[in-house]
Amino acid sequence: MTQAWQRIIIGLIVSCAAAAAQASELVIYGFEGNAEGWSVPDWAKTSADYGVTEIAPSTTQAKEGASALELRVDLPGGQWSGAYIERQVEVTDWTPFSRLVVSIYLPDDAPTGLTGRFILTVGEGWTWTEMNRALPLSPGEWTELAVNLKPGSMDWKFFPDEEFRKSVRKIGIRIESDKEPAYHGSVFVDNVRVME
Repeated sequence: MTQAWQRIIIGLIVSCAAAAAQASELVIYGFEGNAEGWSVPDWAKTSADYGVTEIAPSTTQAKEGASALELRVDLPGGQWSGAYIERQVEVTDWTPFSRLVVSIYLPDDAPTGLTGRFILTVGEGWTWTEMNRALPLSPGEWTELAVNLKPGSMDWKFFPDEEFRKSVRKIGIRIESDKEPAYHGSVFVDNVRVME
């Protein structure tokens, strides 16, 4: 991507963030036709605990619009395993927002017992910060995974302060299996959004 396109995209995101002060919800990643910079980090590709074999936009399922991001996952069972994707963000000051939400779909043939959680990388030290607990995902339906961003939120493994929202560097989404179940198939992610 050229620097000119990067500046245009950053300008659009900044404009959208400013407009969010007037809107109650802002979709920041809708996956309409591309992965929008989301990827599997190199460390997860080489880890025995993590199993995303492919990510790509797909029209097979979509919560809104024509497409979502499809993750092909390989969670073997018998041990904790996860499927992790992340994206570095352009707008790092999230103080106008109180919630982060994503829609996650498991196909009908997926087993029960899979969970999901957000991970944020925050601050100048790029501190890995994950949700306090993973939330259950339901096969055959869209699950709204939501987390509170406000200071003192109990949704995180520590109680965040206002600085937490001022310096968000990356968003991560992890699908997990805690020994059971094993799952080899698709997971769909759509509409990553922030709310007032």
